[in-house]
Amino acid sequence: MPPRFERRLRLPGMTAGLALMLAMAGCGTVLLNDSGSLTRYDRLVSSDEVATRAKLYIDRAATAGARTVRIIPTTFSEAVSGPGLTPVERRLVANAADRALCYELSLRYDVVSGRKADLTVRAAVTRVELTGLPAAGATIATSAGVSIASQVGVGFAASVGRVPIPRIPIGLGSITIEAEALDGRHEQRAAMVWGGAANSFTSQPRFSPISDAYDLAGEFGQDWGGYLATGVDPFKAPLAIPSYDRIRITTLGEAPLDPDCEAFGRAPGVDGIAADYLGLPPEYTDKGPVAPVN
Repeated sequence: MPPRFERRLRLPGMTAGLALMLAMAGCGTVLLNDSGSLTRYDRLVSSDEVATRAKLYIDRAATAGARTVRIIPTTFSEAVSGPGLTPVERRLVANAADRALCYELSLRYDVVSGRKADLTVRAAVTRVELTGLPAAGATIATSAGVSIASQVGVGFAASVGRVPIPRIPIGLGSITIEAEALDGRHEQRAAMVWGGAANSFTSQPRFSPISDAYDLAGEFGQDWGGYLATGVDPFKAPLAIPSYDRIRITTLGEAPLDPDCEAFGRAPGVDGIAADYLGLPPEYTDKGPVAPVN
């Protein structure tokens, strides 16, 4: 399958401005912990942003020369598989990472299942800090209340629809994930330890303890897949205007570019957008993987 690359557009000043806004907003806790799930850690190099931290390694010659890639479904380490996360919640968070990862990899590689590939990619969630429901619920209720006031001419808001309100900087969730790509000889060709946290300014609150972990897992999948496909540090890559395929597949939930990505299910689409608007849990519209993967 020929590689597909999206044009990236550099927008001067936007990255710095967003960083400043995020720095002013409350953020959850980001921790990077080497759990031992990777074959080696000694070549990792730090690359940090305001609400995300990561340690990276890539053998660009090896990843550029690969043609096929196999995704082992993301797992949870024993440290985060106990009380506080149900099997359904773990499945949704892990699959959100895999679905986003598969899309990014399909831009460059032929994704395969059930057979050997040039690269085998695997990941493990090593830490989760759950979303605080009281604080998230208060934000959703306040946002909805301001919307109602705006529509009847009361209050300061003039727009129609729910008005976004900065989240209370309490109970913001976070996640840490370790991942690596191995070649046919089980040699590590790329690796990432990724930690992300929700913030008061841009993170969507929902009535779910996995709300932030679910969204952050998708961000991890995008960063990790983009790193493998392009060899570019995802935190230093220029901002890009989303392509039609990206919107169609990752937002509207249409068929993926590579049929093997169907194993991870489709994005919730319009139903998911509506559920987010109401602050409903992700499991209301995201059904997860459609079949056992690999």
